[in-house]
Amino acid sequence: MRRLAVLALTCVLASPAAAETVHFPSATTPPTPLQQRLAKEYGTPIDPQPTTELVGELYRPSGSGPYPAVVALHGCAGRGSKAYEDATAARFMTDGYAVLFVDSFKPRGVTERCHAAASDETVDRVMDAYGGLDYLAGLPFIDASRIALVGYSQGAMVALSIVGLDGIDALVDRHFKAAIAYYPLCGASRGDVSIPTLVLIGALDDWTPARDCEAMMARRTGKGASLKLIVYPGAYHAFDAATLRDRPRTYQGHHLEYNEAADRAAWSDAAAFLRQAFAP
Repeated sequence: MRRLAVLALTCVLASPAAAETVHFPSATTPPTPLQQRLAKEYGTPIDPQPTTELVGELYRPSGSGPYPAVVALHGCAGRGSKAYEDATAARFMTDGYAVLFVDSFKPRGVTERCHAAASDETVDRVMDAYGGLDYLAGLPFIDASRIALVGYSQGAMVALSIVGLDGIDALVDRHFKAAIAYYPLCGASRGDVSIPTLVLIGALDDWTPARDCEAMMARRTGKGASLKLIVYPGAYHAFDAATLRDRPRTYQGHHLEYNEAADRAAWSDAAAFLRQAFAP
């Protein structure tokens, strides 16, 4: 039976996952109490904030749900390949999750944001994540109370920004249940988080060093929700990208390499984390 179960999972991961291209707006923060009071006193409506129409790929398990779900944020080079997204989504769907990959760049005409010169682009990825959250929460087959945030590289940095205690999460009406950050740059994070958060990083990462995440853990005050860091020995940046299998590369001056042992361990750790976070 165990061999059959392993074979079934292998077939699921090897087969292409069906995705639906969807469109939804980036989120905005609600009016402040002061803005609401002044609008009421003077009888002037509050103008809606401008938003960007985003695009994403939505993967869902078979059946009618309602399913827990994850909003996935890409790295500084933009969306990953279809093969990468299909394989990642297949894993989540095998565990019963729907997945929404949010594209923050293409709708804005941005190619990448890895260079310092590109950092001035006005891409509000934090609000994009909440736009994905609002979109999923409005779908009849999604359990709106069980939606997590998963970020990769720069997307993981966005995730850490979102979950920071007393940060943007305090200004919005709907919240993520948990967050997972794959190889983020941890230097700017204080380490106190508002929701359960898991950080997964390679010990040999020369782009987002593990030591910065270890320093983040040392800065924690103990306030807020739980934050867990797992460092995988022998692993570089993008250790979960099977499209790099046997083809390590240098990108933006940094080493990228797939590591099967770290990839499998990270997925096991992520799956266990989500099961605990979504437990009744």
